[in-house]
Amino acid sequence: MSKLIGVFILGILVGWLVEWIFVRLFVPNPKKKLETALQISRKENDTLQKQNRELQAELSTAKEKLVASPAQTLTNAAELIVVPTSRATPVTSTPVVETTVADDLTKLNGIGPKLAEAMQANGIKRYAQLAELTINDLNEKLASSNIRYSKASAESWAKQATLAAAGDWDGLKTYQNALKA
Repeated sequence: MSKLIGVFILGILVGWLVEWIFVRLFVPNPKKKLETALQISRKENDTLQKQNRELQAELSTAKEKLVASPAQTLTNAAELIVVPTSRATPVTSTPVVETTVADDLTKLNGIGPKLAEAMQANGIKRYAQLAELTINDLNEKLASSNIRYSKASAESWAKQATLAAAGDWDGLKTYQNALKA
């Protein structure tokens, strides 16, 4: 009787072991598919954000050109040629002076004083600069500082920095509250 119980228990254990091995080898892992899809969507998102920033820069440059030269009149429709801004020369002769005052990056969730100091040491001083960086670019810039930060909160910094750079403090507070929820 005790031999039968022992054989029965051994059979159950061997069955569980065979099932575990079968599942590990032959059943696809749904988490791996989701992780791959997430990485692909993040790359697409980064590419689209970069294209958006480039188009916005071209738009602002075109607006500046229109404002800078309103006295010029078009004599015929052939003069309506769009020149890409990367090849165009600036019309204004006034030099553009960049302010050196740094924004308070600690106003963004997930950035403390030490991390803000490391960002400033690596050239990230303004909200607009942080908004333009992808996660990979940010990781590269902060790699030398050996400072730890949450990758999950880092994903929200671009959106927070965009709102802060635009001066939309109410929108920033709303977004930060949504992140906490």
